[in-house]
Amino acid sequence: MKKTIFPALLLLLAMATASYAQFGKLKDALNNGASSLLNNKQLKLLQNQPITTNFDDCNKTELMPPGFGADSVKKKLCDLKSGYSATEGFSLKPGFYTGTFKSFCLQAGTHGPDKGNGYLFAPLAGPKEKIARTLIANWEQHPEIEQRKVQLLLWAIVAKTNFSKLSADLQLTAGVLLNKNDISALGSTIVDYLSAEAMTKLTSNLPEPAKTIIEIENKIRGLMYQANASYDQIESLAMLGGIAPADPDFPSGVWGLHPDGYYIKYLPHSYSKTEVVIYVPKSAGTIKFLPVGDVAVPASRGCQRLGQSNLLVCSE
Repeated sequence: MKKTIFPALLLLLAMATASYAQFGKLKDALNNGASSLLNNKQLKLLQNQPITTNFDDCNKTELMPPGFGADSVKKKLCDLKSGYSATEGFSLKPGFYTGTFKSFCLQAGTHGPDKGNGYLFAPLAGPKEKIARTLIANWEQHPEIEQRKVQLLLWAIVAKTNFSKLSADLQLTAGVLLNKNDISALGSTIVDYLSAEAMTKLTSNLPEPAKTIIEIENKIRGLMYQANASYDQIESLAMLGGIAPADPDFPSGVWGLHPDGYYIKYLPHSYSKTEVVIYVPKSAGTIKFLPVGDVAVPASRGCQRLGQSNLLVCSE
């Protein structure tokens, strides 16, 4: 009797071992599948852009060369501030006008403006367009707030930063320029800071420049979550060194047709300051010019998109 029991026990043990091995493989497969799904979800979130404005949104057919109007007399918008309205902007009759406005970088991980690239108009667009527009527009009513703080908040938006983890000073600034609903709406795209190992795993198969932009946005989030991080540290990440290749079809100073019927060219002094030159043809009649919500978009996709504000620079 004992002789028959022992082989049976061996058979049961072998069957149990095989079942465990099969279950272990199934468990590993399920874990790997869950991990893959989680990685895909994270990567999709990282790739989603809160501000999507790009060169595809520009009118690239109705252009005039940079030298158009070179000899014309241009009225300075700084001399026309008495006729400016915060809701409607400047009323401009046919003719040429010029002015320099404070502006903002709307794409981290790209090159700063240079004299070789042409810029065309495009409207502010994307899932967080309304919030970014509100932030810039409301800044006009709060001259006590430094431009750098507004820029930091815009970089926080494009980098998908958790606003509740920002420094107390930046949270206070956001509370002045945005309402609670705006700040709450930012929560739909927030991402935590990811380790270098996790970023490498997630972005290993991405092409450039998407890979670089995602990695830089992650580093910006990491700095934003540090109370002692400086503006210069974050700026050095947001702005790549060197110069992006220029597109010869869209040289610096090229004129583009605005949907409201006037021509405009952008001559950035830096990402924080953009000179505009406007030509209102007789056929357009009197137009309203209110820059907020406009974006100066470079022909080179490696350069920064510049969100325009209503704040003129009239003395330095």
